[in-house]
Parts: sequence; structure tokens; C-alpha cells
Amino acid sequence: MTEQPDSGEAVSAQTFLDQPDHASGATELARQLRRIRGLVSGADFEDLSAEIELARELADRIENAATPHPPAQYDSWGVPEHIASNPVIGSRNPAAPPLDAVVFPDGTVRADLTLGVEFQGPPGCVHGGVVAMLFDEMLGLANAAAEHIGMTVDLQVTYSAPTPLDTPLRFEARQERVDGRKLWCAGTLHAGDTLCASVRGMFVTPRWMLDGDQSKPIEG
Repeated sequence: MTEQPDSGEAVSAQTFLDQPDHASGATELARQLRRIRGLVSGADFEDLSAEIELARELADRIENAATPHPPAQYDSWGVPEHIASNPVIGSRNPAAPPLDAVVFPDGTVRADLTLGVEFQGPPGCVHGGVVAMLFDEMLGLANAAAEHIGMTVDLQVTYSAPTPLDTPLRFEARQERVDGRKLWCAGTLHAGDTLCASVRGMFVTPRWMLDGDQSKPIEG
């Protein structure tokens, strides 16, 4: 994408996704688990017996204290409830990077992040599947920023250069056009001035969503 975003004030994507902040304890726990994830993935250890036992005890305590969510629903804006558990942007999901995106007045969605060894594919490079997953979320956010919600139908990723680990990366996405229920978006991934990958995607808004039936459970 060669155009620069509108220079006006950007807002966090979390603002229009209304990600709940009432579970700040769970959010902080997820943040610490991400630290552990990165350390375990990127280092060697002599003996972790004590740490393993501590991890088992912690997992048991959390399991005993947890209240499972009911099946997720869509809210009145078509945004899934429990977005905080999303595997890409979920503040309470330890598996999420997490992607922290901002939206510019012209509709461009941008996210700057650095991915560590836990996201490695080829040596020293981000796994291509991780890039595709992040692109899918970015295009979805671009649709949401344009007040459209759609399910991914087609996602075409072109990999132009290896995406390096431990390097500042920039994702950008924008909705390009709408034709009835069909939505088209495009995006790019850069490491500095290097174009690592680009994407084009098509999404479709479900008919029941247009009919205003937001009570339908999210199904796989």
C-alpha cells in the first residue's frame, strides 16, 4: 500500500471493539504467561523440575477458580463477545502476540509489533502461517473500522521477503470496496523499508447479520 494514512488522530482498534477491561487480573496473568512462553521457546535450561511443579500448581489453582464462558455471541454491532480471548488481539489470551492496532481517520488500520522466537518458522524468520493469521485479523479490523463485518472467504498472501524475528514490523490494512454483502480489503507487511508480504482478501457479511439477528451463536 503506497498511500500514507490520514495524518489525523488515530484511535485504538480496541475502542471500537470494546474489549472488556473488567478482567484486568486475567489480562495481567496472560501478559506474564506470554513472558514465560517466549523464555521457554527461546532458551535452554539445566533443570526445570521445580518450575514444572510450580506451573502445575498454578494451573490447578487457575482451573479451580475459573468460570467457563458460555458460547460466544455477536453483540449489536456484529462484534463477537469475549473478544479478549481472540488468538490474535485477545488481551486475555496468552497465545496472542497480541496485535495492538490503531485506526486512522481515512480507515487505514496499522499495527506495529515485534515477534519473538515463539513465532519462528524458518530459522530467524516468522512462520508464514503466523503472517497469514495476522493479515486475516488486520483485514477484519479494516472492515470493522468501515462499519462492516464479514467472514473470511478468500485470503491471498504474497510473500516477498522473509519476515525477520525480533525486528519491528508494521502491518497496514484498508477496506477497498463493498458490493452488497461482499467486502474486499488489502494490506501490507513491512520490516523497515522492506516489503515482506502483501495480502488481498474477500469477506462476506452473513445474511442473518444483515437481518439484525445478532443473537446467533458463533460456530466454527
